[in-house]
Amino acid sequence: MRPLLKFMQQSQRELKTLGKAQVREHEKAEKQWRKECQTVFNCQEDAAAARKQFNRRWKYHRATAQVMLLTQYAHPGRPATGAQPHVVGYTLTGTVEVDEAGVEEAKRSLGKFIVATNELDAQNLSTVAMLDNYTAQGVSVERGFRFLKDPMFFAHSLFLKNPARIMALIMIMGLALLIFALGERKLRQALQQNNETIPDQKGKPTQAPTLRWVFQVFEGLDVLSIWMNGALVTRKMINLHPVHQQIIRLLGPHIQKCYLIET
Repeated sequence: MRPLLKFMQQSQRELKTLGKAQVREHEKAEKQWRKECQTVFNCQEDAAAARKQFNRRWKYHRATAQVMLLTQYAHPGRPATGAQPHVVGYTLTGTVEVDEAGVEEAKRSLGKFIVATNELDAQNLSTVAMLDNYTAQGVSVERGFRFLKDPMFFAHSLFLKNPARIMALIMIMGLALLIFALGERKLRQALQQNNETIPDQKGKPTQAPTLRWVFQVFEGLDVLSIWMNGALVTRKMINLHPVHQQIIRLLGPHIQKCYLIET
């Protein structure tokens, strides 16, 4: 029941987000529609095409519009008896309304996502068990992909056209995120096993830090290398504080070696 409750709560949150998106889109659609209604078209077909193009822009709204004939008399002032106005163009008139079908379609996808497995035997892994295993993962590679939304990741600067390069990048990213998740898991387990804590972003003790925060803590470290007569005399880390040494120790001898700390 816990996974089901979690997805119901997620659906409610996404429903609120959808409502906010509808309000923002309505404001934009209304503003754009006022501009469309001020446009004079040369023919009825152009006006109808503009109305159709307008409705394609929005997910949750559509304009219920009519094409109106715009006429004008040949001379200003009061028209003479029997004078017929000339057609000078066509305009759009109407209102922007909620597209109920579009909203309902958006609601059907709320709180849902795809969970795939290569275990096709329901006896070995049922649908409920797969969902339980997935939601029970405190640390996973999938969570790491939220980095792509971070402006600091500069994902918008990456562009690959060749399918082979795209697949290679996905493989590298998947492996990197796997290592990232394993490192975070190892540090959290070591903190719990040794009954230790490190300060979080607010300076409060925690046994469940994110590895991203740990990376930020390690910013500013430098390697000092001293050479004499073309030979390396000594090499050491500088700006290494107690919290750095604690984290390095908890991560094990291989990490200690990377940071030039003797075990």
